Amino acid sequence: MSESKNLQETGKKEEAGILPAIVSGLKKDLGPALEEIEVKDVRIGLAYTGVLLSENYGGVACTPLYEFSGCPTPGFAVSLKGKTADGLLEFALSENPLEAAVGIATANALSHMLSDLEPKNFPVSNTDVLELIKPEDRVAMVGYFGPLVPKILKITGKLTVLEKREIEDPETITLPSEKAKDILPASDVIILSASTLANRTFDELLSFRRAAREVVLLGPTTPLYPAPFFERGITAIMGTRIIDPLTMLTVVSEAGGTKKLHQYCGEKVAFRKSEQKGK
Repeated sequence: MSESKNLQETGKKEEAGILPAIVSGLKKDLGPALEEIEVKDVRIGLAYTGVLLSENYGGVACTPLYEFSGCPTPGFAVSLKGKTADGLLEFALSENPLEAAVGIATANALSHMLSDLEPKNFPVSNTDVLELIKPEDRVAMVGYFGPLVPKILKITGKLTVLEKREIEDPETITLPSEKAKDILPASDVIILSASTLANRTFDELLSFRRAAREVVLLGPTTPLYPAPFFERGITAIMGTRIIDPLTMLTVVSEAGGTKKLHQYCGEKVAFRKSEQKGK
């Protein structure tokens, strides 16, 4: 195969990836205004990374500390505060997981702004993830959502958790994430942690879905920007809208997790593919 053909195929693969699609989509939808949106603050906490933009919009993404064997450091050459949102959004494409987290948090904040500008294009759903599971379903959970496990087991006993970390949970089968290629193709419902965006495993994991009836992207890291996800086979995205960005910065700085985000500064928001116009 020629070098030029290799480069063309690599380019097509990159364009097909979820993060390039989110970045290009937000750039297209927000247009030149994106260059005028100022970054007011960035916090990289132990649990979440938070970004505050002008007009009081904030977004978060999980801080992928487990991706590093030593002391994690981003490659930012200068302070991010005072930069424009278009520059920070590009960090979502970085190979450095911490930089990617900043970019995804920025995408999250921008998705909130866009939904306020064009609310008719963002019809929210009242569907809960548990409502998508039937008693006969084989459920695969990629990333350990502790509070969800016992609730799912009340519906179906066929739950497998795929997780990078060692999890001690006698109630369910927990396997290393490398087993995804064996478990996901046989699953009826797949619940993907949105942390798979920052660690760049989302696209590969999604390729294992086969005939799954439901594929849900879950967690506060989820950009509330449905179209690119629905185009790739995700059936529902369930994330968190930051409604009090200044408090979010404090929660992030104090190593607050998902529970504190929802308690003090965020609200759950869902989008369902089947409930979208024309779907």
